[in-house]
This record gives sequence, structure tokens and C-alpha cells, in this order.
Amino acid sequence: MEDLKIKFGAILPHTYLYGGVKRFFELGRIFSETGHSFTVYTPDGIPPAWIRSEIRVASFEELTHESNDILFFTERKLRDIAIGANARYKVYYHVIIKSKTIHLVRDKRFKIFACSTNILNHDRRWFGVTPFLAAGGIDSTRYYPKVITDSKEVQPFTILVYGRISEGRKGTMLVVKACERLYKKYPFIRLVLFDTPVNESMSKADKEFTTGVPFEFILNHPVEKNVALFHRADVFVAAEKRAGWANTVAEAMASGIPVVATKSGTMDMIIDQETGVFVRRNSRSIYRGIEKLIKSCELRQKLSVNGRRHIEKFDWRILTDKILKWYDEQEKRAIPGNTHA
Repeated sequence: MEDLKIKFGAILPHTYLYGGVKRFFELGRIFSETGHSFTVYTPDGIPPAWIRSEIRVASFEELTHESNDILFFTERKLRDIAIGANARYKVYYHVIIKSKTIHLVRDKRFKIFACSTNILNHDRRWFGVTPFLAAGGIDSTRYYPKVITDSKEVQPFTILVYGRISEGRKGTMLVVKACERLYKKYPFIRLVLFDTPVNESMSKADKEFTTGVPFEFILNHPVEKNVALFHRADVFVAAEKRAGWANTVAEAMASGIPVVATKSGTMDMIIDQETGVFVRRNSRSIYRGIEKLIKSCELRQKLSVNGRRHIEKFDWRILTDKILKWYDEQEKRAIPGNTHA
């Protein structure tokens, strides 16, 4: 299949900066670099404003006149668009845990991909379906690890968190609450939050945020400069729930930043006490997880080195190779009389 140009497409609800959207621009970039084609389809066909991309963006209307070899979609509301499209393989790429996805996961008209082991385990347990594990990813070439100093006490000690206040499942306020408790004992901590709000309510929530911990809230930071943002941190903290693949955790690890996180969206990335620190989704547990890293430079250094090495296994290039091999296997099975595929 190496010499065959494969036509990929992805049906998305929009091109705003969300992990499920970013995934396909990253995959599309690699597929395009390796000689295939990739088109992102949205209702209006408007390209993203948060990244410079050569990926073709087209409208749903254009999709009705085109064909693809593999067509991805990620949301239940896009099901009928996918059904009506002309594609050899229609793939529901499961990227976030929602109970109402059961009908999609069990629909025989679709191939099912899981963006993480979290999703795979969920679908297998609750829906009786084992998806193709297409976990990832990260562009490890765009990040380089921060050097963790030998200092026993870093002052100030900067805690970085994704600041999407308006989405409670991100757990931002749980991290803030933990930091407020930590600040009473460790007055040298500082909090840095970041977000790219995509509507007025998100922007309003971000701008109205306040806490007793000295903090900085960075809005609309250029994604191509994320490594500089992560390098400001001594620890990155994520307290998500129902996540598929925790993009910000992957970026932190690729930047050599020690991570404290819940298991949501991170089961492929974090080996507890080796590549990161697992915590439960409450402020007390998060408090204890961060405190471990405040107290131990040795642990920070260990997680930094191991985390960077481990996350490289989930580079987008590795994932695109895996998807191409999946396509090859599907094609072999489609050959009449082929019983060895």
C-alpha cells in the first residue's frame, strides 16, 4: 500500500481549537507529507484560525460530490452526514466518553477506532465492542525537554493548568482549590492557566477568574509556541473526567514537565511514579500529588526524563503508520477467497 495514494477525510462540526479537531489536522499533515490526501469537512468549510495549515478544508455540500477511501467522524450528530457520504470505510473515531455513543459503536456500517486505552476499555466493558486502538498522539519533533535543576526548593514553584473554566469536566477548579490549600503551606507557589476561548461565554469565564494564589491567565497563546509555555512550569496538573486522549498532558510530557493527573485520558501515558503521578479527582488527592513534586527534585527529574521518553511512543507518525497498516489489512480481507488475511 506504500505506493497507493489513499484519500482520507474527516467530518468535523467546526475547526475551533479542541483536541478532537486538532487530532485530524495533525493526522492530516502527516498523511499529506507521506503522499496521501486529507480533507477536513465542516458545515461551512472555513479553515482554522488557530493554526497555519495546508490541509484542505471543504464544506458538507462539497462532501456530497466527493469520495474518500477512509472517512472519519467523531460526533453522534454527524452520523447521518457520514452515512450519506461516499467512502469505502466510514470510521467512527471515539474520542470522548459519552453513554449515548452506544448506537454508533454497535453500528455495523462503521469501523470503530478508539483514541486511547481509556476509550477502548470503556467500549469493551459497557458496549461489548473492542475498537481498533488508534492511540495518540504528539509531534515529538516540535517539543524538547526542559532541564530540571538540582535545586531542592524551586522558588517560585510554577503550577500550570489548562484553564478552560467553562467546561467542568476539565477539572480546572479542582486544581485551583488544591493550589489554594497548598499556598497556605508553600507561599512560593504560583499558578499559570491558559486557554483559547472559542465563544463569548468561555471568554467571560476566563476573564472573571480569580483566586488567592498569585496567578497569570494566558489567553490565545499561539499553539506553535506551546513548548515555551510549558517550559514555564515546574509541574503540569490535569484533573479531567470522561476524556479520551489528554492532549495537554501529552504536550507537557513531551516538554519534559512532570505531570500530576487523573486516569481520565492518560492511561496510555502515565505509569504511576514512573512517567507521572496519578491522583483521584478531588482537591485533597491533587494537593498531595503536587506536594510530592514540590518536596522532591529527584522525583521531578525522574518523571521529566521518563515522561519524555515514554510519550515519544505516541508520535503522530507512529499512529499514521498504524492506520495505514489497518487499511492494508482491511483491503486484504476484501479480496475474494483470501482466507489468510
